[in-house]
Amino acid sequence: MEFVEFLKTLDDPLKFYIHYSLKKIGLDLEGLEEEGALAAISKAAGPHIAEVLYGMYLEARAAKKEILLVSA
Repeated sequence: MEFVEFLKTLDDPLKFYIHYSLKKIGLDLEGLEEEGALAAISKAAGPHIAEVLYGMYLEARAAKKEILLVSA
């Protein structure tokens, strides 16, 4: 799972906040590229929120790998 795809799977209140914050600086969640996504979130919502979201993404990615290893 990519970081942008992870952002799209967040619960609605958080996803709406990210969407609103990005819209305020002229960006859109749909138009974000993977390379600039973390920087865009950091600029739109603040570096502390970007750090938490990226940590959540890494945890979700690790959990998915564990599930795949167990099922193999």
